[in-house]
Amino acid sequence: IQYAIAKAAVRAVGIKKIFALPKEELLKKAEQMNRSRPFRMPTDHKARYEDRLVLGHHCLSMEIGASKADRAMLFLFGGGMILGSDAGDIKAALELGMASGRDVWFPYYPLCTHHSMLDAVKMVYEVYAQMLEHYAAEKIAVVGFSSGAGLALDLITYINRSGRKLPMPEMLILSSPGTCPATEEEFAAMRELNASDVLIDAAYMKTAGEIMRHGDPNVPDELIYITTGDFAGAPIAHFIYGENEVLRACAGPFAEAFDKVGAKYTMHIEPGMCHCYPMVTFFPEGKRGNERIIGLLR
Repeated sequence: IQYAIAKAAVRAVGIKKIFALPKEELLKKAEQMNRSRPFRMPTDHKARYEDRLVLGHHCLSMEIGASKADRAMLFLFGGGMILGSDAGDIKAALELGMASGRDVWFPYYPLCTHHSMLDAVKMVYEVYAQMLEHYAAEKIAVVGFSSGAGLALDLITYINRSGRKLPMPEMLILSSPGTCPATEEEFAAMRELNASDVLIDAAYMKTAGEIMRHGDPNVPDELIYITTGDFAGAPIAHFIYGENEVLRACAGPFAEAFDKVGAKYTMHIEPGMCHCYPMVTFFPEGKRGNERIIGLLR
């Protein structure tokens, strides 16, 4: 009942309509929303915070104990690559870190309102490289939601394609990874799920391709059409979808991409649930999804 009420409220607010806007209108709306989402150093005492500048962008690190933990989490927020993080994202990342005994690194990666997807991936790659100076690779979990989960997968491709090859992290936890459809079949499957998705319009997944490229011809296709990425040697990846979301259309293609290179993964699709449902814990399914992520991190 709680979920049904929340779903009706989301439909009434019209978040999905925003993502269905034409590109220029959508970017203008995103810019307006981002004015209220600047980087801010937390002022509470729940963790020891540090602002680390990486390639000119903020990365907030949070040490959750009296001293540095031996395990860490790279947390990648969502927002379609056009919306910045808010206080809720910081709260969610810190709570996951505290519940699992992991320090948290939270990059404010460059958005595709002013940068290309390649810029975002390079920044996340550099954050991960700096994390390796403090934590062993096998002690670092990468957790991503929506476009952040897509970025986590792009990180694996970039590690494989970079001249400076870094060791793979311990695991990937991927809630509703965002990706543009690589084929007409993928897009058709997204359109079939569109009516059941209260948050994302399938049309955005086409528009997003232009936005993420940002006019840069050097952005590799596999960083945008993420199901075509290079996942050779990837750590175990835990995919988590809601049944009623357009991005579930790519669950099968991701499974095929991992199978192709012999990479391990789990695939969980929660019946009746929405996009990134583990982020919303006031109803039982969302709470169980959140606890599932904590269990994996522990």
